[in-house]
Amino acid sequence: MDPMEEEVEENIGWGSLDDLDGEYEICICAQKLIDEVRCYTIKVPDREARPPLLYFLTRPAAPLNSLIHGVKVKDISNFTPKNLTPFSVATPKEPCSSRYFALLNNHLYAAGGYLKTPTSELGDVIGPEDYCPLNDIYMPSRFVWTLDLTCPDLGWKQLGEPMKNRRKDPQTIVVDGKLYVFGGLYGFEPILEDRSSGRGWMEVYDPILETWESLPNPPCSDIRSKFDEIVYAHLESEKDKHEIMVVDLSNSRENNMRADFLKYNVVSSRWETWLQQHWAVASSDILFGRAVVVDHTKAYWASIESMTNMNACSIYGFDLESKSWACQRLNLTPFLGDSEYFCWIMPGLLHLSDHKFCLLLSSNKRAKKTSNFLYCFVLDLSAFFHTNDQYADEPPLYVLSIQKYSLDAKIDLLDCMITNHGTQPPKKKKPKTSEEPKIIKIRACSEY
Repeated sequence: MDPMEEEVEENIGWGSLDDLDGEYEICICAQKLIDEVRCYTIKVPDREARPPLLYFLTRPAAPLNSLIHGVKVKDISNFTPKNLTPFSVATPKEPCSSRYFALLNNHLYAAGGYLKTPTSELGDVIGPEDYCPLNDIYMPSRFVWTLDLTCPDLGWKQLGEPMKNRRKDPQTIVVDGKLYVFGGLYGFEPILEDRSSGRGWMEVYDPILETWESLPNPPCSDIRSKFDEIVYAHLESEKDKHEIMVVDLSNSRENNMRADFLKYNVVSSRWETWLQQHWAVASSDILFGRAVVVDHTKAYWASIESMTNMNACSIYGFDLESKSWACQRLNLTPFLGDSEYFCWIMPGLLHLSDHKFCLLLSSNKRAKKTSNFLYCFVLDLSAFFHTNDQYADEPPLYVLSIQKYSLDAKIDLLDCMITNHGTQPPKKKKPKTSEEPKIIKIRACSEY
């Protein structure tokens, strides 16, 4: 029989995840409706949530066999997604749903939001030339909420010391045991004290002293209207371990797709203009968010392309040493069920180990009774930049495994983070035998 015509039996399997070196626990922050924050946890790998490969190969709406050479399917495989329920559900009076969360000392932090504010409190955040409304308005909040993951049943607690400045969806990151928040001013001025000293766009919380401190502004002409479209990351190399990378995209469309790379040193409290680079991959509607730095040299982040093509996800990469860009598209259509579509929100991208990543997406199913799902893709990006000849014939992006969960409500993903990395020793690889399952990696991407 021609090997290109061989049939796939039920023992077909996914790529091996043994080299993940243990089990990862991931916390997922989401919102239901407008202001209800929900938190979930999943484990990677989770065999109970992993559909068999034939589940994707056999559906007419998702002909993955066209992506795998030498595959012909003869049987349909059924699979019921694993039920996933939240371990924490916040009431509307608790944390306003922030776009970004942070994990510090086993506590989740949610900073800022939108709250009704009396006119009498607007003096410090609007200039004298700005219009002052007669009635109360909704505006960014100074409040910060925390959830202790070791005892989540106690619920969210409001931090005793609020931020100095009002923010909505401030970007958050933890460096050297402190919480840094920046941006999210939404056109409002910092407080008068910060305005007079060139501070306010960024501030830091010290959990030991329980204090907030405003930090120097980045080299930007107007922090109120600009500098919210950014990519940011904690640099991990020995020489840069105290620095935060910020890529300013606010002028990218006006200035020939130029991006300004900045570094902030948390020890010296100084900004440095690192480089100005042509933003070669600015083709997506969403390019900002927290990036993941791997091997101290490469930054990755992900984005759903646009509302007109919600079933494609772009993975971006920037090599900090060669100053080169890469962008690959993950075609998600083959993995969707009938009448199912992914939500147009920022996906979550987490680094697991080596060149393996976790990509989180939520989906909905159009039917008489709406169904809601959470997907966890495990990706291999080892050939993403094609920097080595050994990867010349490899696709830049592999889908190694998929975990699918059924949700009891429609959610919008907000943020995600790894909360625990198991210490199980890696499993020893057994020699292959003729009876072992056939392992397949799925190439489901196209290069830009």
